[in-house]
Amino acid sequence: MSPHTVANAEPFRKLALAIGFLALAGSAFLARSAPATGYELSIFTSTPPLVWAGLLLAAAIALTVAFVPPGGSENRTDDSRGRTGTGTRTRTRTRPVALLLGGLSMALFAGLPIVRGYRFFGRHDSLTHLGWARAISEGTIVPFDLYYPGIHTVTVLTSSVLGTPLARSMLYVVLLAVLVFCTFVPLCVGTIVEDRRAVTIATFAGFLLLPVTTISMYMSAHAMSQAVMFSALFFYLLIRYVRADRTTATVSATGTLLALAAVATVVYHPQLVAHLIVALAGIALVQFLARRVASDGRVAGQSTVYGHTLLLIALFLVWTSNHGFFSGMAGHYLGAAVEFLLEGRGGADTVAAQGASLSAIGGSLTEVFVKLFLAQLVFTLLAAALVTGIVISRSSLLRRVRPETTYFTVALLGLGPLFLIYFVAPDSTMHFRVFGLMMVFVTVLGSIALFGLYAWATDSRGPRSRMSVRLPGGRPLFAVGFALLLVLSLAAVFPSPYTYNASPHVSEAEMGGYEAAFDESVEDVPFVGLRNGPNRYDDAINGNEDRMRLHEGPPEGGLGSNLAEQYDENRYLVLTRSDYERETVAYRELRHTESELDAVDSQPGVDRLRSNGEFHLYWIDGGDSPA
Repeated sequence: MSPHTVANAEPFRKLALAIGFLALAGSAFLARSAPATGYELSIFTSTPPLVWAGLLLAAAIALTVAFVPPGGSENRTDDSRGRTGTGTRTRTRTRPVALLLGGLSMALFAGLPIVRGYRFFGRHDSLTHLGWARAISEGTIVPFDLYYPGIHTVTVLTSSVLGTPLARSMLYVVLLAVLVFCTFVPLCVGTIVEDRRAVTIATFAGFLLLPVTTISMYMSAHAMSQAVMFSALFFYLLIRYVRADRTTATVSATGTLLALAAVATVVYHPQLVAHLIVALAGIALVQFLARRVASDGRVAGQSTVYGHTLLLIALFLVWTSNHGFFSGMAGHYLGAAVEFLLEGRGGADTVAAQGASLSAIGGSLTEVFVKLFLAQLVFTLLAAALVTGIVISRSSLLRRVRPETTYFTVALLGLGPLFLIYFVAPDSTMHFRVFGLMMVFVTVLGSIALFGLYAWATDSRGPRSRMSVRLPGGRPLFAVGFALLLVLSLAAVFPSPYTYNASPHVSEAEMGGYEAAFDESVEDVPFVGLRNGPNRYDDAINGNEDRMRLHEGPPEGGLGSNLAEQYDENRYLVLTRSDYERETVAYRELRHTESELDAVDSQPGVDRLRSNGEFHLYWIDGGDSPA
């Protein structure tokens, strides 16, 4: 196609992008105009359908414009410096705008809890983190007293700068981590491959958020989750560092930034640092061997990571020397691995138990695996194909990216044993933390593999007079494929009944109910609640330095009858709207039935003290003097 024809196509692409931005703005306005008025079991079904329609339209336009150049104007080579090879090329300026549209769409999706006015988004660890941030803000806890004060100190800083409540500020910190990941994954790939098309593919690959599995890796305040997202910046600096000319000052500047990123990573979560040490040690070993086996190769000509590996080790040892937490955790998991080898007990038992629970509510492990891990599986297969192709292929493209691919492959192999050690520990989901970090490498490697397929399918071949592509329609096919992966992957990012889970939304009424209950409660009378709820809310509201363990779960006899007879002392009982919807809808009455929860009101010796529609506080008369 002639440059004139291509130029004529640009206005239509610009019009499409304008429609996409208008659709995105409309979605944001509609989402802001429909704030949550109470607990929402699923952010997907509770958000107005027109919001999703606008987001889908904006994402579809971004994908189409990014992957389908005007009239096939893209030629064989389209690198970051504008070099061209066989065929003609007219530069289109709409692709970067399409990536911006996609990025803003992703930001709106990830920030929906903020846009829709959630009081907070996250339970369990997230509530404890919120309490620690509150304690740091009030000066009752020093940041260095915590194992991983990163998200807490950034939350306090954000709150101070923006003047926003701590709960809202923590949501900003979570969103920031997602944006860091989505920004630096394509920068990593673009540094390795140096082709705009590879950056396009990696951008949308980053939008898949492969590290987030809702199993020990979350889109809510969770130190390890945000640390893994932050690691994309660390790996970008690592790639720039090893590829830089060692004779220039760039090396020292990039190396200094990499060292600062290492310090920040320790503060965010030392457990991630332990995993990074394994990855960098593998890379250092490859570089060491390359200098002795292939001293004239590309690996041998790159900057070594010996110093940064030692720095990470030193930082980890210094930071953890004052905390017995990590040494105790290491002993636990190594002991679990030995127990598994000797007795065959471990993670498989946990998986079997989870499978039995899913079967009881009409689901299956296969179904949940497809919903949670299909995109991860696709990219893992792509990464494996890339590594295999490097070993057996002589492609110039593969040779060009081989050093970094080798590094990331070795890092993945090194993390494999850690994953297995965590997996064999009974009643643990820690292996999904390692899995999340592995998915950062897989996202980069899979993007490079996809770029190779994209280039092979769409590059011009043959004499100029009869130039063609190997796979007609390949570009739209890639856009459609990414659209399907995005829908499948992002549908499982926020917990919902779709994945047999419940949203961790914390409503204003629920938080306010707990605040009033703790403020007016009789001292030393514990609370009874479902799934450790009172303990976590106690952490969030009172900012306990040590996690609260005073409050209890339901008695063995359940909540259905004779609650007062099951206690020798008085108790408070908390039941919330989120408890009700989680147990009866998301978990399909697996532990607590609707009739059991409804029966609490009519039991003798159980009196309702307060209710605001979403929070119900009861007094259980266990024989002590009444409240």
